[in-house]
Amino acid sequence: MLLQLYPLHFSNRLQSRIRSSHIFTARGFHLTILSPKHSDLSLFKHGERAYDHAILLPAKSKGLGPALSANNILDFMKKEGNVLLALSSEQATPTALQSLLLELDIHIPSDKGALVVDHFNYDSQTAEEKHDVLLLPYPNALKPGVTNYFSGEGVIAVPRAVGQTLGNDSPLLAPILRAPKTAYSYNPKDEAEGVEDPFAVGSQLSLVSSVQALNSARLTVVGSSEMLQNEWFAGHSAGKDVKTANQDFAKKLTSWTFKETGVLKVGKLVHYLDEGISKKTNTSTAVPENNPKIYRVKNNVVSNLLLPTVRDHC
Repeated sequence: MLLQLYPLHFSNRLQSRIRSSHIFTARGFHLTILSPKHSDLSLFKHGERAYDHAILLPAKSKGLGPALSANNILDFMKKEGNVLLALSSEQATPTALQSLLLELDIHIPSDKGALVVDHFNYDSQTAEEKHDVLLLPYPNALKPGVTNYFSGEGVIAVPRAVGQTLGNDSPLLAPILRAPKTAYSYNPKDEAEGVEDPFAVGSQLSLVSSVQALNSARLTVVGSSEMLQNEWFAGHSAGKDVKTANQDFAKKLTSWTFKETGVLKVGKLVHYLDEGISKKTNTSTAVPENNPKIYRVKNNVVSNLLLPTVRDHC
């Protein structure tokens, strides 16, 4: 049975510029494309999830309607649905999504148009003056010994990103792609010569953030929806012999978000009657054929949880 992917392509212009659909269908996803005002739009059917995953792209409308309220999206995650949320500095983030992010302790600038710039790590061809298209290497692992599902070779173009800051109190939050130490967030509409009070600077800014809930539902916030466009997917030239690797990064990002990678899969749970030290301990990795279905009161039972494995590919 194919997983159902539920992206919201909010405008024909945006839809025509995004090549992401084929990287999903080639992996066995079935896509349903709806606008936020569509009459059939609902994340639930008969009280259960109508889709396995949701992709929310920037909307021109300020409101997304009752189907995409913050509470509904949180309920979708409570039922183990996964969400990929893309932001844009050119569009105001709808109130429902702002409330959702605040609920998860993810903070974005309150003013429309705020974006991340870097005067040292920018694309000289498309952002020669504004320095708002960042060229970044693949992210490193968050901690030593932790598998990095987003590693690779090449550079990632991050155009006009909405920077995020993450709360310090939640162990469920993690930055996937941080801004360089020379980056900062500001609003180009500010006519002041210098930025005296930026929203955040350097590695405080997360360009791509993630949440993994206690029920393993995942939400990924992409600060730049433009990084998913054709221009950057096609390997835009970012200097001599340098091509952007946005398509590969997007594939790894969506694979993690939609639980194709980085999923702990528990092996078999072995349990059997403890017959005392005179009996050899059962070390078999297979469930004993004579595993009792019931035990008597005060029976001593041995339970072994086999080592889990990480599912890196479907």
